[in-house]
Amino acid sequence: MSDRAACLDDARTAYGRNDWAVARSRLIDADAQEPLEAEDLERLAWSCRWVSDEAGFLNALERAEVAFSAAGARAAAARMALEQARQHVQMLDESVAATCFLRGMELLEGEPESSEHALAMWMLSFTQLASGDVERARASLREARAIARRVASPGMEAMAVQGLAHIAVTEGDRDEVLPLVDEAAALAMRPGVEPIHAGYVYCAVISVCRALCDWGRATEWTNMSTRYCERESIAGYSGLCRFHQGEIDRLHGQLAQAEERVLQACDELRAVNRFSAAWGYSELVDIRVRRGDLAGAEEALAQAVAFGDDGQPGRGRLLLAQGDAPAAARSLARALADRGMLARERRVFVLPVHVRACLAVGDEPAANESVTELEELARRLGTPGPAAAAAVARGELALHRGDTEDAIASLRQGVRTWCEVDAPYEAAEARVRLARALTADGDQAGARLEIKAAARAVEEIGAVVDLDITPPRPEPATRAVRTFLFSDIVGSTRLAEAMGDDTWEQLLRWHDRILRAEFARWRGEEVKHGGDGFFVAFAQPDDGIACATAIQRALARHRTDHGFAPTVRIGLHAGEATARDDDYFGSAVTRAARISAAAGAGEVLVSADLLAGCERTVPLAGERTLALKGIAEPLTTVLIAWSDESGS
Repeated sequence: MSDRAACLDDARTAYGRNDWAVARSRLIDADAQEPLEAEDLERLAWSCRWVSDEAGFLNALERAEVAFSAAGARAAAARMALEQARQHVQMLDESVAATCFLRGMELLEGEPESSEHALAMWMLSFTQLASGDVERARASLREARAIARRVASPGMEAMAVQGLAHIAVTEGDRDEVLPLVDEAAALAMRPGVEPIHAGYVYCAVISVCRALCDWGRATEWTNMSTRYCERESIAGYSGLCRFHQGEIDRLHGQLAQAEERVLQACDELRAVNRFSAAWGYSELVDIRVRRGDLAGAEEALAQAVAFGDDGQPGRGRLLLAQGDAPAAARSLARALADRGMLARERRVFVLPVHVRACLAVGDEPAANESVTELEELARRLGTPGPAAAAAVARGELALHRGDTEDAIASLRQGVRTWCEVDAPYEAAEARVRLARALTADGDQAGARLEIKAAARAVEEIGAVVDLDITPPRPEPATRAVRTFLFSDIVGSTRLAEAMGDDTWEQLLRWHDRILRAEFARWRGEEVKHGGDGFFVAFAQPDDGIACATAIQRALARHRTDHGFAPTVRIGLHAGEATARDDDYFGSAVTRAARISAAAGAGEVLVSADLLAGCERTVPLAGERTLALKGIAEPLTTVLIAWSDESGS
């Protein structure tokens, strides 16, 4: 037997017993003597994947695709292209992922039905979910499951069923989710199921149990998944296992151990799955806030954001701990407005923090709305964690309203349930609020007992909880009727990339000068400025519309005279809002922001309600009825014909 033949024999034997490091080493040796054939390139790819060699994994997949194509094995070539797409999605290389996915779909055209067709439908479903099309995603997953059954691929069938479980969990229906989870897990346990399928399903089962706040099941499946990854010598999924173990440690108050595990998970996931690493860093924010390490929490938040996550709910906790309740309320409201799949799964964790932030800024209506939703989620999920969170949130709201009797009853229920779940940090926070309610009711002795119990708990777990039982005194809020304007540059990301940082910064400074001159001219109050966007308030609707049209004309003139100016979209709405700390809150602000997002390049789009309040005649260019995200009823808007007046 030649040296190369011996290398291949050793590699295939090692691969068969899941000795990925030896398989990778021997395949590389054989490849150095003579290029590997398609099947061995695929073996090399997975050997690299399971030892966290991302570059080797992608390189081998690319070569295997070419080799399979050359051999006329189009379905196998498609499998390689689709696996490349999946890896690029995990590494947040979305444009590359889309190209690989389309190449895989082209290779499957005209081919007999196979597990690769099921894989393609499974991947398509996540693209549909990202765009908010839940029904099409559900249909794609059902088709993937049907194909997998017809071609006898239990691994792909398990992944499709698990995808359906993920959709069900976002709708909060525990009775529908758990049978799907059990079905997926049973399929993944079948002999011969590939590690890429089994590992994914185990981790996804844990994620679903976490979203249900079914921590008992999450613990069981975390242990199961850890044993599987260790037995199969799989890296990557083991990082996700450590991350989930860290979440469970955090819940039970083992904060130092939780931080160590999540840090280790993030280090591993950065190399193979940046999407999940972002999730890990968000968890790290929450852990560090609980430990009182606010500087460390800020560092973790920066990493989470860099990898594409919003860092919630730890981000909201961090801002509250830093004393910036208005910023916390705004960031949490944005998270709740996100209809993406991950954001929807997180709602049960974000809502309690949003309630606290809203009460801190005096926005009782928004707090009440979140309490109501949290109580409904708790009812549908039927697990103790959400029930405890809902009880505490209801108690906090009642205390804010001065209803001490309801506050005490709800907060006692929350403390009791958190203790049953063995969540000492949450129980300690609830005890502090119960002590405040007891103090307000005149029961000083009862309040002291609750504070002592909370202090003892946080000392034992090494946490930091504000034990001050003096109720927070938010600054008084006022209600004001204003016209709200939102603006931003269309295609700013593409422009910034094309121009380069220095030129882009110069353009932004010019843009800001032009817009601020018009804000001043039309008596606008600049509320916020972030990146390339402005939030401005006007006392009169006529001033708001005049300012918006003046901005568009100024940009159009510069475009005519100098050949270029950025294209801006502007949306306006008028209504009553809560004014506090030089900011505005409420549904009128939300509607203005949504209208702006719906406006096209170079447009001024305003609500019909705003137009009705104008004293001057405004030239119009058409009417639109918008279905705005987060707003139940369709909204009638009108397009302002600013270019007709300017002659541009």
